[in-house]
Amino acid sequence: MQISKEVYQSLVELYNKGIQEKDPKIIRQFLNDNRVEELKGEAQFYLEILQLRAGSFSLFGELNEAGEEYAKGYSSCSNFGKWIYGLNWALQYMAEFSFKRGDEKIKEAMLKGGQVLDKALLDVPKDKYQEFYNLSLINVRAFMHLVVGNKEEAIKVFDSCKFTPVPIPEYNDKESLQMLFANYTKGLAVAIELKDVKLLKNLLKVISIDDQVLYSEGNLFRVFYETLVSSFDMRAEFITEFNAMFKIKDALEPVCPNFANFLGLIGEQDFDKLDVFFEEFNK
Repeated sequence: MQISKEVYQSLVELYNKGIQEKDPKIIRQFLNDNRVEELKGEAQFYLEILQLRAGSFSLFGELNEAGEEYAKGYSSCSNFGKWIYGLNWALQYMAEFSFKRGDEKIKEAMLKGGQVLDKALLDVPKDKYQEFYNLSLINVRAFMHLVVGNKEEAIKVFDSCKFTPVPIPEYNDKESLQMLFANYTKGLAVAIELKDVKLLKNLLKVISIDDQVLYSEGNLFRVFYETLVSSFDMRAEFITEFNAMFKIKDALEPVCPNFANFLGLIGEQDFDKLDVFFEEFNK
């Protein structure tokens, strides 16, 4: 145990040094250090280093290698941890949007990420939060279906969702259901891209904290916008992801043109055009 801890700490220090100094040579040194294999007997250390290694490969655009690192650790996860590990694994492939290597590379990455999510969906633990864990994965799975052109599957994958509103105690607990809020924009992206009012309202129902707004007779965009702003105020990880999607809107345009257009209009704060945009849903 002591030797494993020393190896773990040494590898973390090497990784941190490379990141802090922004030195590719040190990061490569970290990746070339095979001592990670000495940690297999200590799952916590082993899984953390594998994820740092995966993130390091992603920095170089080596997403296949990043996926291979995650694959090594899946069987070492606890029964509860597999779905979260699988989600983080799949999210590594989202980095492809930042590399500007073309639509085909993006689609290839989304296909691989989707395969990982299909596995993680089978390992969702059965407890009182099961449906929220499930929706966390499905929001991302639907988005990946969408990007590769599987529009019907992008909608169908939501069939198993109950769309139960997040209970207020969990909403107020910043440590609770973080993975749900941190990946919610991807589900909204599917509803917006396909202009599916039913899916959009179901997704809003889960995160709404004001039924008066949600079920008002106001136009769809205003209901959407007020619900979103309230959620952003409550859950920082939600707005963090939304902002991250905004930063890659140019890369999203070829594969999700409607959603990219929406992001552009939000950026311009052009509410009149957004009203018109949302009026087109399911017409």
